[in-house]
Amino acid sequence: MKQNAIALRDINKCFRVPLDRSTTLKYKFTHPRSTSRYRELHAVRGITCDIPHGQFLGITGPNGCGKSTLLKILSRIYKPDSGSMSIQGRVSPFLELGVGFNSELTARENVFLGGAVLGLTRAELRERVDRIISFADLEDCADQKLKNFSSGMQVRLAFSVAIQADAGILLMDEVLAVGDARFQEKCFDIFSRYKREGRTIVLVSHDLGAITNYCDRALLMDHGQIIDDGNPTEVTAHYRRNIGADSDRTATAIEGSTNVAPSRWGTQEVEVVGVRLLGPDGTPHQTVYTGQPFTVEVDFAVRTSVPEVVCGLAFRRSDGNTLSGPNSRTGGHPIRLSPEVKTGTVRYVVPDNPLLGGSYLLTAAIYDEHAARALDHVEDVLAFRVADEEGRLGFVDLGGRWDHTASSIDTMAHSALSTSQ
Repeated sequence: MKQNAIALRDINKCFRVPLDRSTTLKYKFTHPRSTSRYRELHAVRGITCDIPHGQFLGITGPNGCGKSTLLKILSRIYKPDSGSMSIQGRVSPFLELGVGFNSELTARENVFLGGAVLGLTRAELRERVDRIISFADLEDCADQKLKNFSSGMQVRLAFSVAIQADAGILLMDEVLAVGDARFQEKCFDIFSRYKREGRTIVLVSHDLGAITNYCDRALLMDHGQIIDDGNPTEVTAHYRRNIGADSDRTATAIEGSTNVAPSRWGTQEVEVVGVRLLGPDGTPHQTVYTGQPFTVEVDFAVRTSVPEVVCGLAFRRSDGNTLSGPNSRTGGHPIRLSPEVKTGTVRYVVPDNPLLGGSYLLTAAIYDEHAARALDHVEDVLAFRVADEEGRLGFVDLGGRWDHTASSIDTMAHSALSTSQ
């Protein structure tokens, strides 16, 4: 069993947030009888966790859930209000990158300044300075003052200096936001090297892909507490489900009416009067999940008798790309209306949702039997989200199956010999 690099037992941290300006000297002087008013913010609640030596731990969760506060407690920047903490090894925090840099000094001079803060000697820094500048992609401006650098250039330099720390425990807060795509690839290479060296790493990040790809274990935090702890793939899937559920609770369902959408046209012989997106439980939702069934219901009202109509839908991503436009005519389902019909509901059932994570808009329309004349076309009548627990890239899941064959070296040699003969 691995010895623990970090052991936390019932860690709590609460902040007092002022509700007025009574903490300022001016306010106290002008309001001598006023009393200070505060509210308590429990940033970390009862955290108990063991992190073994050599483990790459990812921590994720919504903004304000206590991730960064916990990291600052581990860095000994904050002292917990209660609980105990044991850390075995030297700690290097990657929190506020670039703190201590002097904007009036050059990039090269700031390497020596930042390195000295990390405890490196001037001789060590003299040996490494060119490599640090090169890693930050700043060779052409190494002797320019830092105040002339863009914010991205400054953070790249700060990260390049910070990784020089010779520590067994590394605490990183959103370092993947550093630099452009090329520089982030270098960061990933550093992560891989740290894992090979067996260092203990705690990474706080909203990048669920990085947590899945690099971490051995993940924690999900919410309201200062750990609500999930385990395999990164399962924990990030839990977080995506929570995001979808939050969207479902806060979104307002859009019901059709004569002015249900800003863009609408048609003869109004048959009107769209309601549009709903139903989840697997048969109730309206604003969020559906990849791979699960959903149903679109379109309510209509007949104003003028028509013999037959076509109901059409359009699924469009929020970026404007239309992904599918099914209609009842091409789907082989004629909608015939007898003269006595006044209202009705058309349903489009998707048994296995192929859409991947993102925001979507739904258009609903009723056309004549030839799908040529619009009776009521309501553009972007419903906004909804799709949550993909696996976080896959792209617009749709093609539903393909993976397969492979493998050959030994002897088999390949025999095959090549047979071909030559």
